Amino acid sequence: MKQQLIPIQIPDLLGRVAQYKKDGYRMVQILCTRVPEGYELTYSFDKDCVLENLRLIVPEEGSVMSVTSQYWYAFVWENEIHDLFGLNVEFIAPEVDYGGKFFHLAKPMPWHELANAKQPASAVKVNLRSGLGIDASVKPASAKPTEGDK
Repeated sequence: MKQQLIPIQIPDLLGRVAQYKKDGYRMVQILCTRVPEGYELTYSFDKDCVLENLRLIVPEEGSVMSVTSQYWYAFVWENEIHDLFGLNVEFIAPEVDYGGKFFHLAKPMPWHELANAKQPASAVKVNLRSGLGIDASVKPASAKPTEGDK
């Protein structure tokens, strides 16, 4: 599979997404993460084993337009981004805009604050074994990998 990362600006998002739809690409995911400048969004599209990723930065107090007009099922990612990060996604299709109530959260917008971000104290190692299910174990994040971990 080939992969390409394409930096874009916020105003170019809808036009680029519409072109992917017209060209027969499927939308794979929308990823959001906090960065010092605000939010980094990555929109991923696939066609014929080529993965193209549109990446843009949205300022902390900024917003981004919904892509549900092209890929209706994007409402899941867009509502998640709104609820978990507090990023305003404008014009999500009205019948699937949960208005901040997509998830029932103990703390509103838990991933909004970049300054309070902490590294996890432990990591989960998952081994997938054919026919046997999943074997998960927790190890301290500082632990050195053993020969069996590689």
